[in-house]
Amino acid sequence: MLKAVKVRLYPSNEQCSIIADQIDAARYVYNRSLALRKFAYTKFGIKVGKFDLQKRVVTLKDREKTAWLKKADSQVLQQSISNMDKAYQHFFKGGGYPKFKSKHHSCQSIQYPQRVKIENSKIYLPKVGWVKCKGLREDVVGKIKTVTVSREANLYHAAILLDDGVNTLPVCTSTEAIGIDVGVSLVAADSNGGQIKPLDLVRELTKLRLRAQQLSRKSKGSKNRAKAKSRLAKQNLRIANMRKDFLHKLSLQYAENQGIVVVEDLKIKNMTKSAKGTEEKPGKNVKQKQGLNRSITQQSWGLFFELLEYKVIARGGRFIKVDPQHTSQTCNVCGHVSKENRLKQEKFVCKACGHKDNADVNAAKNIRDRGIHGSNASHQTAA
Repeated sequence: MLKAVKVRLYPSNEQCSIIADQIDAARYVYNRSLALRKFAYTKFGIKVGKFDLQKRVVTLKDREKTAWLKKADSQVLQQSISNMDKAYQHFFKGGGYPKFKSKHHSCQSIQYPQRVKIENSKIYLPKVGWVKCKGLREDVVGKIKTVTVSREANLYHAAILLDDGVNTLPVCTSTEAIGIDVGVSLVAADSNGGQIKPLDLVRELTKLRLRAQQLSRKSKGSKNRAKAKSRLAKQNLRIANMRKDFLHKLSLQYAENQGIVVVEDLKIKNMTKSAKGTEEKPGKNVKQKQGLNRSITQQSWGLFFELLEYKVIARGGRFIKVDPQHTSQTCNVCGHVSKENRLKQEKFVCKACGHKDNADVNAAKNIRDRGIHGSNASHQTAA
């Protein structure tokens, strides 16, 4: 079974320079190949295949203007084109059109498909050499499939994809179904009565604002501005990692203990659209909508659902998405639907039968029942 392990890298200054050269080369090859494929099809209707593009890398290395590509490992450049081709295949299946890579993006990466070795808390990267790493446990063994080296906020990491030879994860024996309602005041409320509070990031967000203010006061192009920018990027990365860790643990908890997990099929992009409107038709309550959008994005609902889905299915469970319409306004006891049932954000009081419950827990129960009995659920089951 494939397993991903992420470790921190500590390259020397010389190794940092080599990795930077490879990142630049991989990005250049990716963008050039994407531009050529787009131009050939738009202008002449010709489809340029992946292998034809990979052969052109040899030609580029022989040219005087692009001879600097020789600094990069050949397989890194070939893999860059493969990743571009995968982006195209994803586009044909209904995804977004491939975009050109920017050198100004906060996270830059390269991928090694072969010839990487791990030994005594060190990892060997072609062209780079042996690099010290931290976070690699001794019990992590298996055949290395790919290694993705990334640079973000002047920090280096390696994501190692391993095949550990294990066919499946421990199967969850529970057949119990649980509904999960996500929100702003609570990250999640489940049909068993569980209420998960948001991660306390007040201190970290205060530091983030301070770092942003410090950056705004520095002169453009100065060394102090570069240092301030690095500190801001590190703080952003720290907050992102804290959120990921929290959501990984929460999703694992549900996946290990529940055989059937039901969530709402939310259109998060539509929910977080701007309310500014146009000059002819300006939006209403713009500041309130901005605050709500910020709260939704900070809770990372999309990431939570993504982590939850693959963990549940990997353990032999069922992951179900249902129509979210009126789940928060419907009484779980009598089925009465009314906006007046939720006069307050956290309380649910049915106007028909008098049933009282936490509003989010009541919604989670409706989500669970709709997933089990409803006809509007989209089911996803383990293979």
